[in-house]
Amino acid sequence: MHPPAPSLIRNSSLDNIKGVLIFLVVFGHFIELRIANDAFLRPIWIFIYAFHMPMFALVSGIFSKVTLDNKQAGQLIKNIVVPLVGFELIYECTEYVLIGKLSVYAGLIAPYWMLWYLMSLLCWRLMLPLFVTMRFPVVVALALSLLTTYSEHTGYLLSSSRTLIFFPYFLLGSVMGPRLFSSTKKDGRLTIIAVAIIAAALSVTFFLPPLFDYRWLYGSFSLHRLGMANLTGTLYQLLQYGISSVVGIAMLYVLSRQDLRLARIGKQSMYVFLWHGMALIVLQATGILATILHMQPAARLSLSLLCSAIIVVVAAHPYCELLTQKLILYPLSTVFMRPFDKNKSHTASTNNAITDATR
Repeated sequence: MHPPAPSLIRNSSLDNIKGVLIFLVVFGHFIELRIANDAFLRPIWIFIYAFHMPMFALVSGIFSKVTLDNKQAGQLIKNIVVPLVGFELIYECTEYVLIGKLSVYAGLIAPYWMLWYLMSLLCWRLMLPLFVTMRFPVVVALALSLLTTYSEHTGYLLSSSRTLIFFPYFLLGSVMGPRLFSSTKKDGRLTIIAVAIIAAALSVTFFLPPLFDYRWLYGSFSLHRLGMANLTGTLYQLLQYGISSVVGIAMLYVLSRQDLRLARIGKQSMYVFLWHGMALIVLQATGILATILHMQPAARLSLSLLCSAIIVVVAAHPYCELLTQKLILYPLSTVFMRPFDKNKSHTASTNNAITDATR
């Protein structure tokens, strides 16, 4: 039997990684309501948020092309703009039906909740061709991020703060490429080091003081709002960049060496991303979410993991993809795209949009 082609190995490995990361996104959002006063779930949430969004940005950078021609522009519209606009309308309408007014995000002129990532992904992709022409693109992006956090004008508005703060990870992924995570060679020493880094990071989160300000992990607050608009705050940010990069890359390295059978979930990660917020809104509106999060520690952790897994599996099902395409994405794409694009297949190109938006 011939070994699989390198491209297939690469895709399977990265899709497995995406499957794990999208599950962590769902689980992190599931337990988020309790973290302020939950000594048990709070360290777990902090550990997840220390690396999962930075690494999603990094993986997005790995998949993104450095050019931007007409074909790429069309992909950006179909895979990012259309889902962003479509689900922005869906979530805001849902909010209005439930509480009688639009969300706080609408008042801030910001994407609804988790949809900030699509806005930022669009901006990253548009900035990528410019930055890759520079001698030290990641350093420049990092300096820009550190500088703009002193300003009160960045924040939730059009996801500007998160766009700039997570952009260095996106650029790092573009520079690194998939080689580190697609190799079939197993280096026992590197694996041991990576596992040790992950274990150490998880252990440290359980010893963080209760007053640790976890808002740093959101990437949406200026240094003024965090109370550290000084050199110490900048050094703290640099430390956070270092820790997130080391722990995140160690996690991706370990995941890339395991076949977790999550490649299908990874390929459908866009649909999980788009729909999991609706599932959590339903669970919260019915009181189920609050009931689970007020159980005993072991029970609420177990049920949170189980419910998150169910949401991921259901949202990644082919039927969910089919309905989303037929009822939402394809009709809306005909509004945004030129007439000659109407008869082109839309389904295949959208499957990996959250990380493959410009592939």
